[in-house]
This record gives sequence, C-alpha cells and structure tokens, in this order.
Amino acid sequence: MLRLIIADAELQLVPEKMWKDRAIRSIAEKNHKKPGEMLLDSNYMHTSIEKYYPGESNRRGRPDIVYLFLEMATESILNKNRGLDIFIHTRDNFIIHINGETNLPRSYNRFQGLIEDLFRKKSIEYNGMELLSMREEKLIPFLKTLDGKTVALSPDGKDSTMTDIINSENINVVIGGFSQGDYISDVYNNFSAFKIFNEELTIWSVGMEVISQYERLISLVR
Repeated sequence: MLRLIIADAELQLVPEKMWKDRAIRSIAEKNHKKPGEMLLDSNYMHTSIEKYYPGESNRRGRPDIVYLFLEMATESILNKNRGLDIFIHTRDNFIIHINGETNLPRSYNRFQGLIEDLFRKKSIEYNGMELLSMREEKLIPFLKTLDGKTVALSPDGKDSTMTDIINSENINVVIGGFSQGDYISDVYNNFSAFKIFNEELTIWSVGMEVISQYERLISLVR
C-alpha cells in the first residue's frame, strides 16, 4: 500500500478574526453562508488575507492545490486498483482521509462545498459508506502510527531518485500541501527528507511521480 500524506495543507475555514471583514461578509452573503462556514480562498480573499495575515497571502487559502492533487491521484491506475491511501493534514491539525472509492466532484466549486460540509459534519457518507472523514490530530504523532517506512519530499531534502525513494511496497510519502514556504510541522527532525528535482514542483506533479514509480515497483504498469 502506498500512502500519500499531504502535510500542512492550506485548507481551512475562514478564521474567526476575519469574520467581520467587509469583503468577507460580502462574499458570505453572496453565497448564502456565514463567514465561518466558508473555505478560506485566496482566489477571492487575497486582499483580506494580507490584511489579517501580512506576508502570508500567497500561501494561506489554497484549497485549489488540494483539489488539483486529488483530481490527479484519485484518477490514477493505482487508486483504481485500490493500492492508494490518501490523507490530507491541514495547517490547523485536522487529518482528512479520502476513501479510495470516493468520486470527487469535477467542479472546483462543488469540491469547495463538499469540504465545507466535511468541516461541519466531520464525515461524509453515501449509501452507508464513509467517503471522507476528518479528525483533529497533529501530523507527527499521526505519521508515527502508520505501518511501513515514512519519507518526506522537499526541495531542501537530500538529492535522490524516485527508484531509491520508492523501494518498498508498504511506504508512506509526505508531500507539502502549500505553494510557498516550508513545512510548519517538525517533519525534518522526525523523518528523512529527499528531493527529486533541482527546482520546486507542484504537489500534483510530485504526487504523479510517486504514484507512477510505485505502480512500476509493484508491476501494475510496465
């Protein structure tokens, strides 16, 4: 089993300190929601994020990153063969588990609504099957409960190759869920970190490389 863990993902509801912001309230009214029920999204809230979190507006509020990663990962051959387990760890220390049988919305707006529901309900079910679940837990203790080898990928990690990194059929791979900066969680002091390219890559391109290498490791594809 390959487990992909997206760590410190910028996936959160609008923080309470922003609820009274005029622009945020306007967006909430337009969507018939309360400010605290909406995902923080820099595509619409960039100026407000910069106002309350100076210097962080290019990192915070990026649910689109998780959306693009999941669209790639859930459509992979590995996932269709039930060989992939996906977890999303958020900056506020929630762990989201994605059931491999979940058909995620193709529309980004519908995906936003689904995740907003998940934050409210903590579980999304259909026909008795739990498709998504959420619980509060910090990253490092969670990773230490997993079976198998755990490695992290980072532009600041040790130079390596995908063949050397993905060399076990029971492996947990940590990928940063942010567009700027570094891990917030204490990843480097707990797990070995590797880089696979001499430039920063998007999390969906890194995830694609990991999944592809694992598919070849287990001879799922040639």
